[in-house]
Amino acid sequence: MPQTSTTTSTTNMNRPEQVTDRASARATASLGRWAGLALSLAGLTGWLGWLSWRFATLEMSIVAVGVLSLELVAVSAALLVTAGLFAGRPRWRRGRRATDADRQLPMLLGEALGLGDISKERTTDPTDPTDPATPSAANLGPDDTGEIAWARRGLRVLGEQRQLDWGAQLDTHNLREAAWSVVALDGLRRLVTVITLVVVLFTGIAPFETPPTNRIAMLAVGIALLSIGHWLLSGGHVRPLARLIWSMASIGAGLGAGVSRSGLPIRWAMTMATLIALNISIALRGMSDRWTHGLDPMNDDARVTAMSVAFGLVAAGGIAMRRMPQPELGHYGATRRLEESSVRRLTIGLTLLVAVVGFVAGLAPAEVLVAAP
Repeated sequence: MPQTSTTTSTTNMNRPEQVTDRASARATASLGRWAGLALSLAGLTGWLGWLSWRFATLEMSIVAVGVLSLELVAVSAALLVTAGLFAGRPRWRRGRRATDADRQLPMLLGEALGLGDISKERTTDPTDPTDPATPSAANLGPDDTGEIAWARRGLRVLGEQRQLDWGAQLDTHNLREAAWSVVALDGLRRLVTVITLVVVLFTGIAPFETPPTNRIAMLAVGIALLSIGHWLLSGGHVRPLARLIWSMASIGAGLGAGVSRSGLPIRWAMTMATLIALNISIALRGMSDRWTHGLDPMNDDARVTAMSVAFGLVAAGGIAMRRMPQPELGHYGATRRLEESSVRRLTIGLTLLVAVVGFVAGLAPAEVLVAAP
């Protein structure tokens, strides 16, 4: 009996400490949530300051209007993700899980928003009409690793929500679903961005005039604050730059039938092709403006901006490829032959080397690279 009394006494002594710990955790989570919202709103304000200048100086050309449209889509996506994360109240992650290396961003975000196991989206049976995920998984080939199914689910969710009234759209569950869908579709948006950037580099048409320093600062600081704000709002699930890397890893996801026709993983092949296209575009623009003059000339500020953005996407794509399963591991019929792996690496390496030469040529002052007569 005394032993039972001692145990009960010890338990009662621990209860206040446990209550204090839980209260402290809730207070910390609440502080992080509101801090994340404040940073996100500040970031959106800075981005809107940039857009106000863009509207005031807009030139009515296809490239200029196209780039502005992409910017409007991007800021709308950021606003929707902010609202969804704030409404979702994700719990803060305590440490990085060992399994995160094999978990794509939509899976982590689905967990944060309480949407269940998103990985089941791809493993559904398209022949089972009772499966609620069947519409998004239907007509997909066996080589989709989830990105295509997630993108199609995102398209379906956003399409359904467009038919709802404003009150229903602002429902907590619908906001969480919409935020997840926007992230799932980042690959499609990134594909359009890359195509537009390649067109700018090849044609030499600047989408806007040289912006003033304060507007550039508004955009840069705004995006940085948004990235940190989303990290806090998501409870650590969406790290800074995570969406950029994910968009390069899933570029073009939502298109195609999910069948690999090259013996290579679809996502790996798409990202590799994107990097090669960007590298060649950078190289040709830099060399043309400095030496060959095979393309229409591009003014210095526009060239530096476009090439810097392209090189940033190449860096993000390189990180994304580093995290993907490599073809030499035997995915989707790859033969693991040494020469195949060597050719792929040589191709990326050579185009990257040429891109670096073009990038340096495009950034360096003309008098450094062109001999005086």
